[in-house]
Amino acid sequence: MKSKRDLIAQAGNILYEKLSSCGMCPRGCGVNRLEGQEGFCRTGSQPEISGYEPHFGEEACLVGEKGSGAIFFTGCNLACVFCQTFEISQLHQGTVISNQALAEIMLKLKKNGCHNLNLVTPSHQVAAILKALETAMDQGFDLPVVYNTGGYDSIETLRLLEGMVDIYVPDFKVWDEEVAARIIGARDYPEVARKAIKEMHRQVGDLVLDQNGLTRRGLLVRHLVLPGDLSDTEKVL
Repeated sequence: MKSKRDLIAQAGNILYEKLSSCGMCPRGCGVNRLEGQEGFCRTGSQPEISGYEPHFGEEACLVGEKGSGAIFFTGCNLACVFCQTFEISQLHQGTVISNQALAEIMLKLKKNGCHNLNLVTPSHQVAAILKALETAMDQGFDLPVVYNTGGYDSIETLRLLEGMVDIYVPDFKVWDEEVAARIIGARDYPEVARKAIKEMHRQVGDLVLDQNGLTRRGLLVRHLVLPGDLSDTEKVL
């Protein structure tokens, strides 16, 4: 049986090769990100982040006393009109760094006592993330990995992450296709998110908390209630 580190190395190599005709997410842009071409997310092959920190703005079961080790990735495969981090997701206010630098950030968050590694908006940068995670694990990194996503994730990519992600935290934003097309820029979002969340649950199951109330494994689904019932909350629930 392969170790978590070996699974990460294998998946990282597969996904990195896929950047030559990108199908990392359901957009399936087909651009060659290895040569600098840009698709919907306007992100290259190297990590691009806006910052990192011990983060306390998450659910209590993720932050504990010392915070969730959040890395905020710039760009996004969605275009939500209500995005609270528009400057990061759409305006790309961030910095391109090396895989090695990203690995060093992961190790720093562990050294700071963070309870987990919280990958915020990772879907379009997962190839670089895995490369960095492989390097970090070679240097003793062992925190639980949180995949904190908008929910617009490829089943193929998610299956490559099996055994590597400990905690999935997806959004389920809206139920109706017309609303999805209008306010998040992806008509197929509801169908994609439903399938993605089912796959996430298949991998990690229900939430598992330790004796301190911290999440060690499982699925935590978020839902934002929008004005005028745009999100069809009753159907989502």
